[in-house]
Amino acid sequence: MKQLLVLAIILSCSAWSQDKIDVLDICQGKPIPKDLVILDKGFCEEFVKAELHSATSQLDGQCSDKWKLRLYASNSFTTYFHTDLSLHSSRYNLEIKDYQWAERSSREFFLPSEWKKPGHNPGQFIDEPTNTFTISIEKNGNEFFLSSFHPKFLQANDQVKYMKGTIDGTAVDGVAPINKPFDGYDQVPGESELVGNQNTYREMNFEIGYGKRFKLLDTKFGSITYTPSVAAGIITGQNTTVVVKPGEWWDFDGYTAAYALQGYGGSVKNRIEFNTKKERFGIFYENKLSLYHQKHAFLDRTQEYNLGFVANNVGLKFMIYNPKNHNKKVPKT
Repeated sequence: MKQLLVLAIILSCSAWSQDKIDVLDICQGKPIPKDLVILDKGFCEEFVKAELHSATSQLDGQCSDKWKLRLYASNSFTTYFHTDLSLHSSRYNLEIKDYQWAERSSREFFLPSEWKKPGHNPGQFIDEPTNTFTISIEKNGNEFFLSSFHPKFLQANDQVKYMKGTIDGTAVDGVAPINKPFDGYDQVPGESELVGNQNTYREMNFEIGYGKRFKLLDTKFGSITYTPSVAAGIITGQNTTVVVKPGEWWDFDGYTAAYALQGYGGSVKNRIEFNTKKERFGIFYENKLSLYHQKHAFLDRTQEYNLGFVANNVGLKFMIYNPKNHNKKVPKT
């Protein structure tokens, strides 16, 4: 009966290969190959026990994989693409072509010298830089995840762009500086004095997604895994804008919006990671290509644009829970 159970398990997993001498056939009473001498006929019982344990372990590992929980933590190096920006307020009704956002990385918060400054502490490295945290569950290579990305982007300096519309009722149609350099004179009607336009405070990108894990290399030292994935999500935050007051050169109007939903979109990701033998710890690199449609505050009204960016994430992976690492050892018989 044990022999039949072993065969059932082996056939169900399709993971058995035979040598020239089939010990299982011998233990089932089939003809013994020529020139084979058996000194201990009691070996069959031990052989069946060993094969039953091996096949059961194999069945558990290949046919009934269990959910694993992982945490990924990384710093993000982000590049933002140029975009067409539409501004609408009581003063600005303007279309800006090829507008450019810049990254505010805040990576100085990783340095001990920054922690020593008044009001700073080591824990700020979690929030201040552009970091990404992802928690995932995976079974049989199918991975589902939730990620939290902290982008920080603001108006790039020294931009000269094509603008069309009105500023304080004056028609604008041509190439001009977005933030006119200080020249010591009052503002000229129709000149853009957009001093600041930034999305940094409480700015968050939340995504849910699916990926497929492929093991590229498995050695006694560890393994290398590649995971392509797709995700959809939202961006939230508090936009801040600053402009020079009409007819002034050193007096400003500033506006910080309430925390709100800013946009929606999705991402395509590719991650490669190296894990230790039991996958308790790993390091990884992930490339994230994203596109989000943004519509949120600008002064007393709104601005609208498509936000495209590439985030290159480098960080650490931690296995939170893996049932295989908690299996009880089977006592030897």
